[in-house]
Amino acid sequence: MRLAGIAPAVTEGQGAWRAFQGPDEPRSMGGVGVSGVLAEQLARELGEGAEPGAVRVLDAPVGVAVALRVIAGEPDDDDESFVAAADRGGTPVVIVQLWPQADWTPPFVLSPFVVECRAGEGFPIREIAARIGEAVEHAPFLASRIPALHDVVESRSVQEAVARAALLALRGRTRRLITLEQLRLAARLRSLESGAAVREPTPALVATAAALVGSGFAFRAAARTAARVLPAPIANAAVAAAGTWVLAEALRRLDARAGR
Repeated sequence: MRLAGIAPAVTEGQGAWRAFQGPDEPRSMGGVGVSGVLAEQLARELGEGAEPGAVRVLDAPVGVAVALRVIAGEPDDDDESFVAAADRGGTPVVIVQLWPQADWTPPFVLSPFVVECRAGEGFPIREIAARIGEAVEHAPFLASRIPALHDVVESRSVQEAVARAALLALRGRTRRLITLEQLRLAARLRSLESGAAVREPTPALVATAAALVGSGFAFRAAARTAARVLPAPIANAAVAAAGTWVLAEALRRLDARAGR
């Protein structure tokens, strides 16, 4: 390799490793705090199999990554005070509205994350988990401690990465940017399983990162082939989206085989 080509390759390799490492773990992730009507029941159902203290009942939205507020009927002064205190502390709030009526709109004013719970149907845990995943900045780290969040956070991470990869390709972005997006997805999936970011370049992790980088060249070749029958932007977007999904599936299968 010529010297002129070494520096860009090294730079790309360093950027790829940083993307694969993922974001730093939050110093104080906290957990999920549940308050309001039937809070004990919801905390018990959401916290099934979770780490001790990851889901707990509380009176104030302090020391948690996200607060759930269960309300029945129109929000009262206590509900509004709870949400206001959470806002002051920078804590997102998910409101679980019991027995909603067609003309009840205040819950959607108090928080953009609202789950409606119909009478006799029980708590919709999966939907609540989805709203938590939307509200929390470091959702994979939280989901690694709470099994009820795992599947929805994983699915959301993959869907977002697939959409971003397709958009990058549609806008004519380079293979390198799409590969970095795929590496970031790999980091999110790994933190979801382990609860920790990648820090040490073990042989297995280096091999995985190298395989992801190498796949980018294979996908570029596939896009060129597809462009013979489709408009180039559409071909590029389709291959980028499909390739990102395939890589996610491969990583999930590897993690499942490793027992993580």
